[in-house]
Amino acid sequence: MGAVVIAPPQPAVELDRTPDLVDLVSAARDAGEDVMLFERAVPDAVSIAGIGRRFDIVSSATGAALQDDRGSVVASEQGPGRLAAAARLWARLSADSDLGTGPAGTGLIALGGFAFDPGREPAGAWAGFPAVLFRVPRLAVARVRGRTFATGDLDLLEQPGSWRGPGARRFEVESVRAEADWMDSVSEAAQRLRAGEAEKVVLAREVMAHGDGVVAAGPVARALRNAYPACFTFLIAGADGTAFAGASPELLLRRTGGAVASQPMAGSTARGNDDREDDALAARLVASVKDRAEHQLTASHVAAVLAAACVKLEVGQPEIVRFTNIQHLATSVSGELRQPTPRVLDLATLLHPTPAINGSPPDAARRLIADLEGLERGWYGGAVGWLDGRGDGELAVAIRCGLLYEDGARLYAGNGMMPDSEPRAELEETRLKLRVLLGALST
Repeated sequence: MGAVVIAPPQPAVELDRTPDLVDLVSAARDAGEDVMLFERAVPDAVSIAGIGRRFDIVSSATGAALQDDRGSVVASEQGPGRLAAAARLWARLSADSDLGTGPAGTGLIALGGFAFDPGREPAGAWAGFPAVLFRVPRLAVARVRGRTFATGDLDLLEQPGSWRGPGARRFEVESVRAEADWMDSVSEAAQRLRAGEAEKVVLAREVMAHGDGVVAAGPVARALRNAYPACFTFLIAGADGTAFAGASPELLLRRTGGAVASQPMAGSTARGNDDREDDALAARLVASVKDRAEHQLTASHVAAVLAAACVKLEVGQPEIVRFTNIQHLATSVSGELRQPTPRVLDLATLLHPTPAINGSPPDAARRLIADLEGLERGWYGGAVGWLDGRGDGELAVAIRCGLLYEDGARLYAGNGMMPDSEPRAELEETRLKLRVLLGALST
């Protein structure tokens, strides 16, 4: 297949003001525009908001298709693998496009992500989200090291205000599956792991939150950013009026030129009331045989995959990283990529899913998930982020997240199960993780 030539995006323009990206996408969504947001409020991070649609790279029955703003297919790639087909299509799209020489986040840019299982179209509540979707927006606004650049239709910077109903203040929260039943699955998972079916499996829970008013995606994203500033805040509008939002702590991949980085996380504990209690909880996590073994499976998988693509790889020691209400074991992995340098989406096809959201070995863990979990994950456990035409980009693991409706949300949290997992402790850990979204819904 040859390159796909499209009209190049307008040159990036540096703005003399820095619009709040959440406010921008919130107003655009209220005005009926398609919106996407990937933001991290740390100094050197790249944050991008996308408004409108020029092109979509979207999964198809046979691979991936490039669609224009009317949904007509412009080009396609056949399998195997929908995510791999999307990666090849993005490479074709980038090959003859004017990529520009501006900073990261400018030129040919796509935002989006993919489902936990990119090989199968999500069903049920996830009908508005294809298995893979990366969108070239009509307007991309990127904040890079304190500077802000806009690429595309600058008229979209000015969004009209619009009315929406009163926001929800109270929620009725119910587990989609009875907690006792879920704990029974944890017990069975541990038993089957002890019997040797797998080394680890991740089981997730789903809860429904029904509000007494409107659940607006923009304010939810703003609350998540304010409460979890060190996380990746994301918001992706679905085709059916839903929105996928979250605050992920975990970097799946970052590619910058010839450099690649990942920070796998597995093993969690709560935050304390003060530094002393924080340190005590962290020490207990580090000393936990179960949590260290679980973490090592994930870190080793990421290191092995990236080592095959690198001429040099550095793997750090497990360390504690702290967020607003939770602490994780994390390992930093960074490397120098081989030539010809693989693109970030090519690397994602090799790395996803990691044991942090699936288990190990991969196929055995998938079978246990299918047998025991009992929910449609959709994009939960997939990845969200951005790509550029130069092959750079950043993808976060889609966790600490929920699917938002007009008056409610489906929220997701999962844990890694090991042979010695204790059901009550695993349930409490999912409750801790679910607080991320529950606290943001009524803010």
